[in-house]
Amino acid sequence: MSSHTIAGRGLTLNTAQAPISIALRNLLLTFTLALTSLALAGFFSGSNGYEMLIVTMGWPHIILGFLSNFGKALRGETRARSSFFLLALLTLVLWTLHYSYMITGFISIYFTYHVFRDEVFIYFQTRARHKLRDSVYVAGLIPFILLMFFVTDPRPQHYRQDLRRVELGATQLSANGWTLITFNPVSYSFGQSFYFYLEAPHLNGPSSYNTLASLTESRSDGEIRVADRHWDQASDLVFKPWFANDNELAPPQNPDNGKTIPVLVSGDYRLGQTFKAERENLAGIWVPILRSGTSKQAEHFVFHLTQDTSVPLAPLSPTMQRLRHSLLVLLVALVLWKALPRFKQNRIFWVYFAIFIAIFAALQKGIRAAGGADFELPVMFQLIVVFHYWSWYVFSFGRLRATSNTTPAPPSIAMSAYDRLLLRLRNVSTFTVLVVGLNLLSAAGVLWYSKFSGPAPLRFVYDYSYFLYFLVFHVTFSFGPKQSSPKSQLASQA
Repeated sequence: MSSHTIAGRGLTLNTAQAPISIALRNLLLTFTLALTSLALAGFFSGSNGYEMLIVTMGWPHIILGFLSNFGKALRGETRARSSFFLLALLTLVLWTLHYSYMITGFISIYFTYHVFRDEVFIYFQTRARHKLRDSVYVAGLIPFILLMFFVTDPRPQHYRQDLRRVELGATQLSANGWTLITFNPVSYSFGQSFYFYLEAPHLNGPSSYNTLASLTESRSDGEIRVADRHWDQASDLVFKPWFANDNELAPPQNPDNGKTIPVLVSGDYRLGQTFKAERENLAGIWVPILRSGTSKQAEHFVFHLTQDTSVPLAPLSPTMQRLRHSLLVLLVALVLWKALPRFKQNRIFWVYFAIFIAIFAALQKGIRAAGGADFELPVMFQLIVVFHYWSWYVFSFGRLRATSNTTPAPPSIAMSAYDRLLLRLRNVSTFTVLVVGLNLLSAAGVLWYSKFSGPAPLRFVYDYSYFLYFLVFHVTFSFGPKQSSPKSQLASQA
């Protein structure tokens, strides 16, 4: 096949392309692996299983991705060290924002863009039989991704995200009485539906602490939930919202035990309540605590406040609807303006990408339609993350197989030990052993922390909420400069 431009900026191929059927085969294989692994994780551990899977597969993915980026900075490639510093600074900024404001919705969109960007690279590398040396740019892709987010309405309620998170030691809980769990005020809380829950993530079985649940309906605006589902043995948890500028005097007394029952705070499930805030600046929750004996395990609890995702989203206001429709029209025009002049060169890619988006859209609708089923499905972001892990494994092993017949250059005496390590990883057997070993080590750590009462400090590595910080690190460093070979630069100038 003759050389022709396949992307929007000086990208040329001088090699016969692989058929699109190979890219589609890899795409379907990736979806199959992702759905199978999620199904198994959900079958054995429910919603917690999805989080465990993301952390387990995530650490090998992050480590392997960082090896290459760090090597560029170590070698002092063009702009590599300055970019490394700036990306590290950006990572710290995003970490600070997430710590202060819980920007999980933004992280979801940020990671999804990273996934689509990588899928474009994977597609063109696969079609070029892994011989591309240039960055890949497709005209119209970025506005198309933005258009997709506006079409799917990516408001925060579509994500399970902590609005506030508080870690509590046993000494911070009252032995017998009310405990006030405080957090930064939620300024827009009036009229919003929230869900708070307590969990003991590294506790094996019940703790020595109980709270109280009402047998009769004490609140018309919510319900008790155990393991994120309604619990038929009680109506509501006993609690009282606390707002900024309220005094910190405890409620007068614990409720009448004749109308309440004790409920264990356990490491086996989440215990929580949905409710609607009656004022702005929700800043805490009063909960009654009853101590029953002592525990031989170190007791550590985590309080979460989220939006109640079981409540249907309220429609956008007429003004916001008009703004959203205007943005949709603008983005459609931008996509057409950018993509149509080169649509003929990229038409096969757009067919592939349409199939890719259609599969995701169908899965998203299936997940939402099955939201009330007994088997709790993962949220869309979790599917995207696991898909991305498997996509890079399918691509990486395909690339190693494709290049295994070529004779690698012998290691240079001047080559650093780090570069010699990277060279060894281009061997299929070595890479397989490393991938399997890293995943087994990661799985052992996740199980130790989540299922076998591992030490509390392990949460900084193996807890899903903390792992989001490392996903931000991974995505941010993926924007490092891509080094082009002299031959590719000449082709781009031709």
